[in-house]
Amino acid sequence: MKNDFKFARDALRYIIKNNGVQEIYIPYYLCDVIRHAVFAEGAKPLFYHIDDNFMPVRDFPLESFILYPNYFGICDGNVDKLVKTYPKLIVDNAHAYYAEPKGFASIYSPHKVTGNHEIKRKIFDKYHNIYADTNQLSFDISEEAIPFCYPYLASTIEEADKLVEKLTARGLTIYRYWNQLPASYNEYKFYSRLVPIPLD
Repeated sequence: MKNDFKFARDALRYIIKNNGVQEIYIPYYLCDVIRHAVFAEGAKPLFYHIDDNFMPVRDFPLESFILYPNYFGICDGNVDKLVKTYPKLIVDNAHAYYAEPKGFASIYSPHKVTGNHEIKRKIFDKYHNIYADTNQLSFDISEEAIPFCYPYLASTIEEADKLVEKLTARGLTIYRYWNQLPASYNEYKFYSRLVPIPLD
């Protein structure tokens, strides 16, 4: 069944409310509004870590509700692996508007959609040709995937800051995702060193 919501957080609240969700696993590396949506419906968030390929580093109880983001629209391979194991996986496609629905439910964020999707993939591939040798991330995405941005993981914070300065000087707006996490967390590298290059 399809329901239309402008924001992914509203779709998540609907799922929690209509399925009586008491607890849900969500990653530390995620926008705060999702956490707030969980609290708003009276559910308990259970946080999990991810590795350098954006995969959860732990196993979950098989019947638990799990929210997994298709990070930057490049994690469709991870989604395919997770849906085979967890029947109540909720896929957050806020960064992957053109991804097909999978799992127990898929939520989207239409207000984030801009531009022609075929052009976005071409721009992504162009950036990958330029930055692949120095990008600390490795990609394993399908040919059909339409990424949200080109995520470049710099080797140092200084390198990331210099790239942001360079891209900003070219007129690009660079957002850093999301709020700061403790330096001891693996996800801290994404907050401090990941540069999401827009595909517009």
